Amino acid sequence: MSGQTSSSNRSLETVDGVTRRSLLSAGVFGFGFSGLIDVLVLHLVLQWHHLLSGVYPRTTMAGLRTNVLADGLFSLAMLVIACVGAGLLWQSERRTDVPLALRPVAGAAVIGLGTFDLYDVVVDHVLLGLHQPLSQGGRYNPHWAAVSLLILGAGYYVYRTGVKRRAESATEAA
Repeated sequence: MSGQTSSSNRSLETVDGVTRRSLLSAGVFGFGFSGLIDVLVLHLVLQWHHLLSGVYPRTTMAGLRTNVLADGLFSLAMLVIACVGAGLLWQSERRTDVPLALRPVAGAAVIGLGTFDLYDVVVDHVLLGLHQPLSQGGRYNPHWAAVSLLILGAGYYVYRTGVKRRAESATEAA
């Protein structure tokens, strides 16, 4: 029995044609991926700010070292989160009897992206004051919050249109 794979062992619980696990996994991947892109592009390449630049000044060597170390550790954490999400998504795909629907899963990943961005602006920028992009004292935050909400909306749109398309295909096949 332990060597057999039965359909009762497989994840058949679905939400709109995809497993809940796959949606959550894609969202976790999107969250980690967005954090990784944020730190690599905005913190390290463009150097608009660093993770702790609201706490440790970037103008001193000790402050810059602390900020770069925090950015590096944050990069590793986001890489781990993205890899966990990708691994769980791969595992959830392997546990289903049918292939996962690409658009709903992609929509969940984009929702994860937007979730990280909204978390970053609300928690890191506003509540904790860890850093302010472009050192503009928070003037950037309403714009970034709006962009984050647009990304969340785009992810939801991709998810819903994928679900709708899958439902229409199932109706036509029947």
